[in-house]
Amino acid sequence: MKSIQTVSGKDLSHFMEQWVCRNGVPRFHVSFSYMRKKNYVELRLKQDLPRGYSKFVGPMTVVVQEFDGHFSHTIQVEDISTTHELPCHSKIRKSKKRKVPLSHGEEVDIDVSSLDMEVPVLWLRVDPEFQWLRQLSMEQPDTLWHSMLKYERDAVAQVEAIEALEEFPSSTSRDLLRESILNTQFYYKVRVQAAHSLAKLITDTASSGGSPGFLVSVFQKLYGSQAHLTIVRYNDFSDIAAYFVQKAIVQSVAGVRNMHNQCPKEVLSFLWDLFKYSDNQINKYSDGYYFSTLVDSLALTVTPKVAVVPTPLGLDVAKIPVAIMTSESQAILQEIVQGLNIEKVIPSYKHSITASCLAGLRVLQKNGHLPTDSSLFREYASKDNFVEVRLAALKALVDIVQAEHSEGDMNFLLDIVENDIPAVRLWVLQMLASNPPFTRKTESKLNTLTLVERMWSLICVKFSHDSRSRNAAVDVYSALYGRLTPTCLPQGLGIVIDLKEKVARSSLASPALSPKTLISATDDTRPKTISPTPPVSGLLQKELLNSTPSPVIPQIKMEPMDTSPGAAITSGGSTSTGSASVKSLSLKIPTSHLKRPLLPYTHEGGEFPTPSPELGPSGAPSEGSLSPYPSKHKKRKSEHKHKKKNKHKQKHKHRS
Repeated sequence: MKSIQTVSGKDLSHFMEQWVCRNGVPRFHVSFSYMRKKNYVELRLKQDLPRGYSKFVGPMTVVVQEFDGHFSHTIQVEDISTTHELPCHSKIRKSKKRKVPLSHGEEVDIDVSSLDMEVPVLWLRVDPEFQWLRQLSMEQPDTLWHSMLKYERDAVAQVEAIEALEEFPSSTSRDLLRESILNTQFYYKVRVQAAHSLAKLITDTASSGGSPGFLVSVFQKLYGSQAHLTIVRYNDFSDIAAYFVQKAIVQSVAGVRNMHNQCPKEVLSFLWDLFKYSDNQINKYSDGYYFSTLVDSLALTVTPKVAVVPTPLGLDVAKIPVAIMTSESQAILQEIVQGLNIEKVIPSYKHSITASCLAGLRVLQKNGHLPTDSSLFREYASKDNFVEVRLAALKALVDIVQAEHSEGDMNFLLDIVENDIPAVRLWVLQMLASNPPFTRKTESKLNTLTLVERMWSLICVKFSHDSRSRNAAVDVYSALYGRLTPTCLPQGLGIVIDLKEKVARSSLASPALSPKTLISATDDTRPKTISPTPPVSGLLQKELLNSTPSPVIPQIKMEPMDTSPGAAITSGGSTSTGSASVKSLSLKIPTSHLKRPLLPYTHEGGEFPTPSPELGPSGAPSEGSLSPYPSKHKKRKSEHKHKKKNKHKQKHKHRS
């Protein structure tokens, strides 16, 4: 920033304060209305300020597409809610068709008969060039969104219009989305988004006649055989844009639901035909990813209402035979098993079909089609398989642990984290952090002391050299237990010193004292907060679990020590209470040496001072020592001053 300021010659401190030192991005909610009398557009811009966010201040570009062209305006945003008046340059003319110049320089004949002739605005965009980092929500009538999608050539504007049309379910919106999918001039991601939005519109209008056949007909028109549209033609992936659109339409059809939130039978029959007539013989590209998309789409049709079948009385859910499954679920299971078997003979690139089949099996288990069994996923998660297959199996195991709270599967995942390659263990930790098996607010049988110690050892010992894995392990620990002490640990493993009674009490024995405050022995007015208690060792766990509810704590009394000759530190007799036997200690601290110095005594080797009890091995006093004898450093310093003083006197006497 200093280099930029030097070159530009401008002060960028305000920019740094707003975009670097603060968190979040501006969130704008925009709406407008046309004022016919004064012929201007009244633009209303409001900022949403969550907690910790600051308001945006600065210029903002607004582009208004009118009948006579597009016009750019610059407004100044200075408050949370602002209103701006943008003048219009077009006049209202009663005509059915007009040539409208667009932003890219092209003139297009637009049929304005379906538009509101009282408003000469086709659409409006705020910050179209993305000059600021922001989140924007726009409100305008559906007719303006239709015009933007149909005539605007900016891909971002088209995607915004498609997403907005999801809130306006109508026949006009469906027809326009269908035309967008069929238009090969559109960017392929715009066509993909149109397919997903069209499936959502069909689902929303299912009660009023919306049918998945509307989207199926789009697929048949693009990829159907010339002999019969219901039969898909040979695979041809030479057009990469058409390939992605084909996969998107298949997934969109699988996501359609009827008014009862169930997958229509038309969708299942459409997918069966794709499996049946899919032929890749004359295609020079592999169809592994396309076939895996078909498997994913087949699993997407599964819903709990279709899958759950009432079981006979007295029959265990884990022992449900395949014969009780519905015909649809049996057909889905048959396709998945067949895909797994073919994959073993003719493997696809990165085994994508196997990964999709494993995900489909987990969907069947999750929705009640199959009993939950993790043995198959454990087999595919072993080190003998390809990495992509292992990740798919591990994802299913994480989902099983979250749903079933299986202790064996959790230990299997932690074993992989401890012993596997860095990429796999990092991925498992990230999945556990995003989908934790339990949280602090929920109860689970996995919340044990063993898990706490294992996670703690991963953070402090195992991954002490690997920052990414250690951070991921910390995220898992935070997702499970938060920032407080785990609930499975004995609460309050600390010692609190009561200075009034000069007695050390245990927080376990004295619940009235808070284990989170520790009163300093040097300053009894300032409580010090201590961090949550770390996990204890296995020996301490056994000792805590086997201890009595009210353990007997030895009391240490602080008494002045008698320094008379012959005095010594004494220990009292032992006292027994129940099964515990504790010796009461009486520690006497010498206080008389603060009043009078101790006399030296003689020894065979000569006379030397009595060492203080707090002197270190080298003879120097330890930290906090109350010894009355000066240290060697102080003694040498005083002798040096005395010699210097005498030397000065001698020089002065010599001069005189």
